[in-house]
Amino acid sequence: MSNIIILEYLTSKSKYDLENKKIFSEAISLIKSVVRGFLSNDKLERVIIVQNSQIEIVRNNKTENFYTNTKKSLSSVLKKLPKYPTIFIAPEIRNISYNFQKKLERYLPVFHSHIEVNKILSSKFETMRLLKEKNINHLGLSQKKNSKKYIIKSIYGTGSVNLRISKYYHSKHSEIVQDFQRGTKGSFLMLCSEKNFILVSCNKQIVKISHDKIEQIGLIIGGLESEREQIEILAKKIFTSIKGLFGLIGVDIIKIRNEWHVIEINPRFTSSFVGLLDCYDEDTIYQVTNLYLTKKLIIRSPQLKKKKRYFFYEIK
Repeated sequence: MSNIIILEYLTSKSKYDLENKKIFSEAISLIKSVVRGFLSNDKLERVIIVQNSQIEIVRNNKTENFYTNTKKSLSSVLKKLPKYPTIFIAPEIRNISYNFQKKLERYLPVFHSHIEVNKILSSKFETMRLLKEKNINHLGLSQKKNSKKYIIKSIYGTGSVNLRISKYYHSKHSEIVQDFQRGTKGSFLMLCSEKNFILVSCNKQIVKISHDKIEQIGLIIGGLESEREQIEILAKKIFTSIKGLFGLIGVDIIKIRNEWHVIEINPRFTSSFVGLLDCYDEDTIYQVTNLYLTKKLIIRSPQLKKKKRYFFYEIK
């Protein structure tokens, strides 16, 4: 029997804010889904959840909750925790994910991609440079004035937050510029151990474009299963080229001229895991949780039960 600690950056803060209610709502939904996934694994003895005392996540006979609040800092809680394997979820915005991992590793054994890999993948600029070096198809930086429209995004950003479309090539020092590309947008989850990987799910993104803004508003879970063979080739290239990946990895992609290209790589549980619980078979969820509990990857092809549309504003 195994024990594990799970914490998510926004919901474990001693003082949480609602600066972006959408992101905060997605964070709560995601950590609830992750905990539910682990509770379904019969190898689990106990899961410790670190959370703010004003938030209700999951209570179960296998859960133990450690609370932060305005009088009890996260650091003080971390010092009291048993040295169980630890999973964390944190956004890339403002380089939070890398800094949060660095903090946690002072107290606990963190089961995550190597911290130097997280440092690179948290930066969109460094990610583009790495993908170019490894000759992996990707949506690269704009070469200036070769495009009628440009996408401008923060170097340290999360998903489609603060993305904007412009007719002009201009950006702040903290932003990158890419050519605006029309094409099918999607994402996939891959599960990585030290020696192997499996492609977990292939999803289609639901994107809303209005005036100068572009936003991902949802997903069709399993919506790109027909593209699995081609996506798996890209996933394999990522796994073999980028050393230090571990656990669940989310990759955003776009199809340009009949080829899939990487937009960004997130070495963590992503919002698509919420839909994974409902749309793929129980053995797929077991594969994911078993890797974190045992460090052993079960090699089998995940089975899609049903496709389903998920809009982020509907997820609770």
